[in-house]
Amino acid sequence: MNSTIEKTVQSTHEAEYSQWLHHDLFSPHWWAILLISLLFLVVFFILIDRQRYMFILLVFFISFFVIGSLDEIGKFFGLWAYPHQFLVFTHRFNAVDFAILPVMVTLIYQYFSKWTYYLYAHTIHSAIVAFIGIPLFIKFHLYHMIHWNTFYGFLTLYAAGLLIKYVCDAIMKKQKKSGMTL
Repeated sequence: MNSTIEKTVQSTHEAEYSQWLHHDLFSPHWWAILLISLLFLVVFFILIDRQRYMFILLVFFISFFVIGSLDEIGKFFGLWAYPHQFLVFTHRFNAVDFAILPVMVTLIYQYFSKWTYYLYAHTIHSAIVAFIGIPLFIKFHLYHMIHWNTFYGFLTLYAAGLLIKYVCDAIMKKQKKSGMTL
């Protein structure tokens, strides 16, 4: 990397760390992110299908990866931002990427295994997140849209859910075909 870019990146990281340490860490927003994440994770572990525990955990991690990757892309291109972070060194541990969306997508996958039912449930879920959840996160300063809107959020989350369903179904099909169990 060019040394000028490296210095700029380092300077940005130092500014982010200072902001986080002096303004975010243990602030009401920080506690909100922690509590929301814990709430969704507790609900997830209460509702997880014990018969398919390992596979549903795999679905969760795939959801976490897909949603987190899309989020990183959006932040990189300046489409949205998170004014407050749980951890300064990674943006994936915010309430949305770490817990809310992966947990909800995973539970929808668990309870609605047929494509038709999944599509209905995921459409409703995507609409609730985009048109109710995002505005609430904006109101409480946990999310900031820059070059984005709730309709784009709906479409992106919907597409991510379809990708997650397709990938997880393909893994399950391959698993059944090979006789292996997770």
